[in-house]
Amino acid sequence: MKINKFQDLIDICIKAKECNRDIALELTVPNQEETEIIIIKNSNIDYKLDYYCKNYNENLELNRCKDIKILNAEIIMWGTMLATYKINFK
Repeated sequence: MKINKFQDLIDICIKAKECNRDIALELTVPNQEETEIIIIKNSNIDYKLDYYCKNYNENLELNRCKDIKILNAEIIMWGTMLATYKINFK
């Protein structure tokens, strides 16, 4: 899900916590052609949201490096995704 403002990220974090799900974030990476995906496990959501609140602006850009920006956030089931991957790519 494309997110445009910080409140979108907060809303996704709250919903993921309520559903006991994890989050996948897509971010820009300086000097890289492709974006990066970060998985935040449910038990770490509060910690990471606190980090994002302290270090990112309303436009989802890292305060100390505007080239790093959160583009998308998805609620996921990381354990299920990983198990499926392991079964399909043994």
